[in-house]
Amino acid sequence: MKSHLFFSLGFVLSAFLSFSQIPQIDVTHYKIEIHLSDDSDLIKVEEEIKFIHLDTKKPIVFNLVCQEISGKGMHIDELKLNGKIPTFIHKNDSVYIENQTQKPKIQNLKLSFSGVPKDGLVIGQNKYKSRTFFGDNWPNRAQNWFACNDHLSDKAEVEYFVHAPKHYEVVANGKLLSIKKKKNIRTHHYKSSVVLPTKIMVVGVADLLFEELETVEGVPIRSCAYPKNHKDAFYDLSLAPSILQFYINYIAPYEYEKLDNVQSTTRFGGMENAGCIFYDEDALYGKQSSENLIAHEIVHQWFGNSATEKDWCHLWLSEGFATYLTNIYIEQTKGKETFNEQLIEDRNKIIAFEKRYKAPVVDTNYNSLMDLLNPNSYQKGGWFLHMLRNEIGDDLFQKAIRSYYQEYRLSNADTKDFQRVAEEVSETDLDWFFKQWLYKRGHPKLNIETEIHEKVLAISVSQIDDLFKVKLPIKVHFIDGTNKSESLYINNHQTRFKMKYNSFIESIEIDPDVQLLYESVK
Repeated sequence: MKSHLFFSLGFVLSAFLSFSQIPQIDVTHYKIEIHLSDDSDLIKVEEEIKFIHLDTKKPIVFNLVCQEISGKGMHIDELKLNGKIPTFIHKNDSVYIENQTQKPKIQNLKLSFSGVPKDGLVIGQNKYKSRTFFGDNWPNRAQNWFACNDHLSDKAEVEYFVHAPKHYEVVANGKLLSIKKKKNIRTHHYKSSVVLPTKIMVVGVADLLFEELETVEGVPIRSCAYPKNHKDAFYDLSLAPSILQFYINYIAPYEYEKLDNVQSTTRFGGMENAGCIFYDEDALYGKQSSENLIAHEIVHQWFGNSATEKDWCHLWLSEGFATYLTNIYIEQTKGKETFNEQLIEDRNKIIAFEKRYKAPVVDTNYNSLMDLLNPNSYQKGGWFLHMLRNEIGDDLFQKAIRSYYQEYRLSNADTKDFQRVAEEVSETDLDWFFKQWLYKRGHPKLNIETEIHEKVLAISVSQIDDLFKVKLPIKVHFIDGTNKSESLYINNHQTRFKMKYNSFIESIEIDPDVQLLYESVK
């Protein structure tokens, strides 16, 4: 009866848990020993998980994709909990294990399993027809190749023993501790002593060449690329040291043991795996045109990797931060004009996206986690930070960014946490500001009409659709060559302004410094 009830509970919960956090489990350490072969795509894994069972009234549960009739997925060959064989079931991509203790304590789970990964570990060929193996876990695809609590809120140390044919090179999170050879197999042992969410735990196995770059603030930097493309890739990736130095100066010291920038064959244009960033094989072609991409992924080492969102609806804390801090890098290295051009491009993407999908930045109604990879999370989240910077000033904005990171490094935060930090730093009530731009869908749609009569300027602003509270920046240019900047406060559907100056007016600019997220409508 006990086993029957236990298994029934597993069936009920499995669909939910494969998508969400397993709150009763806190993993402290993963040891993943993986065997790869050129003979087939089958992988063999011996895994050891150290964890705390926080709520012993609930079953021990881990995510691990089950083997299907097609042969893809994992089949468990052996499982032991604290050295004993427990009652367990592997169903609907979760492993349910009968609890053996009454109080929370550190436990040890050992599993042996094998199969062909459905996803998560991408096994195939690169564009040069060479065989490759690359981890590609975002958002919750790690469970396709190792057992885990596959949610970004549960961070743990990880180490890998990668057994692969000797002609392959291996990259992974953490520090390379050893390389051992036995017959035709080489075993690379990597270990990350910095806790990571599963979304950024990876290994990469391929024919690679390495270039050691300079060490920045004690952090060794390396470029990793395919032999047939290595000159172009190395040239592009040579930008990494200066970019890393910029963000260390702007945010805080770098958290991880090293920084590898790796040409890869995976799903995304760039993936910010901790200390082991993957770039699409076609993104590196010797023109250094991927500078912004490299900056974006390096920013993630602070925001997304170390200070991680508590749940997926707060993804903007990762992608919005990476987007805007990339823009700040552009501002500092390319100048204000290029910075403004990027902001205008981002604003246009937000406006176009809102016509297709109406949702707030903090979106709790998504159908798929992949749906959150959209301009709300990236560009609108970035624009929010830009407007916050204009609201509280450059110095306080940077202080807020630094304070938020220091408080939540190696941890998790949500939007309310960032709001609290920003309010404390600026000594300003920002509740309306956060609610309007992050929890309310849409953006201001303004019909702006101007009339100039010698020294008198008349402006009429109509808000179409939803009402927003905004400051509309303008710059008035006079015939004598001088100018004057103004901010028009708008919080009604129809607002009229009439201003008289001492000089004759030549022209007017609306939002000349690109400070407001709005759509101009007729």
